[in-house]
Amino acid sequence: MSLTFIPRVTQLDSLQLDEELEELFKNLLFQATKYLEPGFLQPLLPELELILRSCIFKYSLWDRKCSFGQEMLSIKYKTENFSKSKLYWYYGYTIGLKYIKDRSLYTFTSNTKVQNVLNSLETFQLFGDIFNFLRFIQSGKHPAFIDFILGLELCADKVVREDLTDLSWTRELLWHNFIELIGTSLSLVNMFGLRQKLSKILKYVWWRNYARPSNKTSQATMNVNTVCAVCSEKPTLPHVMGCSHIFCYYCLQANKMADTDFTCPKCYYNGKSVTKFVVI
Repeated sequence: MSLTFIPRVTQLDSLQLDEELEELFKNLLFQATKYLEPGFLQPLLPELELILRSCIFKYSLWDRKCSFGQEMLSIKYKTENFSKSKLYWYYGYTIGLKYIKDRSLYTFTSNTKVQNVLNSLETFQLFGDIFNFLRFIQSGKHPAFIDFILGLELCADKVVREDLTDLSWTRELLWHNFIELIGTSLSLVNMFGLRQKLSKILKYVWWRNYARPSNKTSQATMNVNTVCAVCSEKPTLPHVMGCSHIFCYYCLQANKMADTDFTCPKCYYNGKSVTKFVVI
């Protein structure tokens, strides 16, 4: 027997999951095409996003009558009121309008009339979303504006997430604030400087030989597999400081500014000068 009551937070979570999944697919697509010529795909970006969203729509709502986010939370639309005509309207509102807007921004940038029409349409959608959200908070049904327009209702065979009480809300908010505090604090810590200070404090421990700074200069070489000694990515504006390792200019300069005694994280060489890497 399917359940008709679904907690509001579960319905909102499904919308958030759908957005994050779409962003994940887009990032994977961009990663797969990052070695193409810069700007090569820029004119086709609206079409690529249209194809991506259409594929997601086909394998989720069209085939399963639920989005991927809803499926992850074990909820779905009632099949008896989700006809093919409503699927077409759903596709046109959620995907077709986005494509028209994105393509118009590329094609009709200087056309004032077209831009005014698009702005009016976007304003209508915004007011519709605000109205629907206020209505959803009160009724607990139709979390998306298009759901309200088409009369789509959600159901579930089981609810996998508990209905949040005041205690669980407080616990969840405190946990998120604690994680945010840790993330902010860690970003202010100079990890390389901290490791260097720990190496000096523990220099008489058995592993001191592995952290002994090198004072020998050596010639740096660069090939297709060379990565920055700090960020482990392909060096941007390659620079060196006397050892055999190569750094991004910003990685090296930022650490030098933060810690004047900065040493190479690979060989612990303490180079005082920063020079541009030149292929010999």
